[in-house]
Amino acid sequence: MRIKKGFTLIELMVTVSILVIIVMLAAPSFTNLLVKQNLNSNIRALLATFSDARSQSILLRKDVTVILNNTNKNTEINYYWSMEGRGSLVAPTTIPSIVFQSDGTLKNTTKNTKFTDTNFIICSMNFSKTVTLTRVGTITLGAEGSC
Repeated sequence: MRIKKGFTLIELMVTVSILVIIVMLAAPSFTNLLVKQNLNSNIRALLATFSDARSQSILLRKDVTVILNNTNKNTEINYYWSMEGRGSLVAPTTIPSIVFQSDGTLKNTTKNTKFTDTNFIICSMNFSKTVTLTRVGTITLGAEGSC
């Protein structure tokens, strides 16, 4: 009598079918995971840019400008930030740059007055996160929302 080794074609087809079904169920969750990771990465980059610019302004005792949606290289008094991957900065749409003064507070660039508290909302597909920048230069991360 011969000893059978290996799998039959039917067994392989059933196994592959089950794997395909599992992958199809997991794909939407994986897509959402990637979108959230991209959003978190952009939020961390924005927080780091604001924090670094504020620290630099206090250290140098000079005004330091953060320019949004720009991919230039950072300089001593200019910091740049732009979205990576999918997504966009949806609010505010009217602030071209943010100026940290030598004491770490913010200056309104259009009126040369004190900055008002501003929410920066970043959307990526149907997920959003909010970063609040206060007049005194504090940065807080808000809750996750939807676009």
